[in-house]
Amino acid sequence: MRDIILKGDKNGFSVIMDDKANYVNAFKKLKELIMQQNVESTNENDDVIYFTVKTGHRLLTEDQKDGIRDFFDKYPQLELKDIQADVEDKVKVAEVLKANKTNIESGIVRSGQKLDYEGDLIFLGTLHRDAQICTTGSIYVLGEVNGVLQAGYPDNTKAAIFGNLKGIDQLRIADVIEIVTDDNRDDFQAGKFAFIDDLHSISVDDLTNYKDRLNDLGKRTG
Repeated sequence: MRDIILKGDKNGFSVIMDDKANYVNAFKKLKELIMQQNVESTNENDDVIYFTVKTGHRLLTEDQKDGIRDFFDKYPQLELKDIQADVEDKVKVAEVLKANKTNIESGIVRSGQKLDYEGDLIFLGTLHRDAQICTTGSIYVLGEVNGVLQAGYPDNTKAAIFGNLKGIDQLRIADVIEIVTDDNRDDFQAGKFAFIDDLHSISVDDLTNYKDRLNDLGKRTG
């Protein structure tokens, strides 16, 4: 396979870089192709020609990407739309896995303590008054809670808190806080879940309605 292949369609050109090729040689040939296209598009009234660079299973470094962008910037009639690879960066994959991780905690969280988690949390332990649990995802309570639960930290409005929360002092989801008092404590009991509603406040509903609520949450962009 050649180091560089140029394919065109109605949306512009795709520059396909052989992921087994020497990068220096491939970049050199890429520049030759781009300069040739610039020669063919010297009239300032010509439409801008769009390019997408595809690197297959090769992940370019940020310096290599910057080198390609800087080269395209020299030619106003040619515009780089994107640099695409068929594989994900290991750091990005690790971040996705961390965000979707499910933790299990079965210990005692005593007054004054705070536990922080990445992802969802299944809580089987005991949360004392004035203690706090904070996670970026949702919380599933199967133990006893009397302190503060924070789900969706800092801005995940799709998170929810499930379980018997009758003894809880305070619920937080993303940036919304709900103080639980004697007046509303009966709302927070087994078979319920708390979520952020369309008015950006915390509401409580029966678990039997969770599927419908889940569809509503899935439509949110934030």
